[in-house]
Amino acid sequence: MQVLVFIGWVLMLLSCFGCGEKAGLDDLPRILHASWQSYRQHSISPEGRVVLAERDGGTISEAQAYALLRAVWAGDQETFARVYAWTYINLSRAGSHGDHLLAWHWGPREDGAWGVLDWNSASDGDLDYTLALTLAARRGWRPPAPLPDYATQARQVQQDILAKEVATLPAGELLLLPGNWQPHQPPLLLNPSYFSPGTYRLLAQAFQEPRWLALRQDTYPLLKSLARGLGPLAGVGLFPDWCRLDAAGQLAPAPGRNPDFGWEALRLPWRVALDSLWFGEKEAAALLAQQFLPFIKKTWQSQGRLAAIYSYTGKPLATYESPVIYAGVLAAALAAKDQDFARQMAGKILSFYQEKDHQSYFATPDNYYANNWAWLGLALYAGWARNFEAGGGG
Repeated sequence: MQVLVFIGWVLMLLSCFGCGEKAGLDDLPRILHASWQSYRQHSISPEGRVVLAERDGGTISEAQAYALLRAVWAGDQETFARVYAWTYINLSRAGSHGDHLLAWHWGPREDGAWGVLDWNSASDGDLDYTLALTLAARRGWRPPAPLPDYATQARQVQQDILAKEVATLPAGELLLLPGNWQPHQPPLLLNPSYFSPGTYRLLAQAFQEPRWLALRQDTYPLLKSLARGLGPLAGVGLFPDWCRLDAAGQLAPAPGRNPDFGWEALRLPWRVALDSLWFGEKEAAALLAQQFLPFIKKTWQSQGRLAAIYSYTGKPLATYESPVIYAGVLAAALAAKDQDFARQMAGKILSFYQEKDHQSYFATPDNYYANNWAWLGLALYAGWARNFEAGGGG
């Protein structure tokens, strides 16, 4: 997500620190339930569309997918069905482009009508959408007729992700692209925060598709390299929002794109952690414990806080805190089996929680990104973010 999207909510975030009652971990189940109910009522229309003030009241595929993930983990079948119905009817490219990916941007047009503003896809939204549908199918949920059932839709979307959003490198490795709009030949523009090894493995398991396992396997070497260095930049274990991979396999900053550990990259530790927590993947745990967490823990121990965002080389780029970074770090601590640090990170997220004016939220009511990632981090800590597979860690 572009940094400009967050300018407005950052200003609101700065003004709200220190207000509200402090919440405790003992109250976590109630907080997860209350904040989801509040988000559902405040941010999701009766038709099932997530309304984003920062997008002039429009929405994006990522937002719809987050709502579906939260609904399936909160056990809210009715809201899941509404969000799915709106997403399928309004964002699916099946009728317009012949695939089942999602158009990434919907909102007000210049002529006053509302509809798709950009038919291109965003692979993170497509992956989270497919994950949510697969989890709903595993729960035995069914959508309202005549919509396709969740498993069928998930199968179709994952096939199209592999066909249109995954590149094969000259040596045969597979990598996820940011969307259908990115050429499949190097140099490749990559957004590492879209990579989701745990989701890859779950889809391989659900649909018996070996390319997902190959994609998962090929992602870890790239992430290890990214944590060590990015072209001329020496790494401290953090990941960039965007990077470039050339035909020789060399990584570098992407021209015109943000190389910092910014608002997008903050999500990556959570996605990697799923592979460890759901499937016991040692490579995921090692990446987070040995490369990502040392810088984070050193900073936390010396300063007692984390800045909202950092440069790739570890320089703080904000004077304020955000629950988003704490959600990613919380997930990494869980994957590394560092329960004490995970507890501290969960407590930091809860310090942003408020109940005011009949609403329950993190940071501010309209802070879409913070409300979603604070909830997703705490849901992982509370054991709500399950894969619903017997014997699969969920």
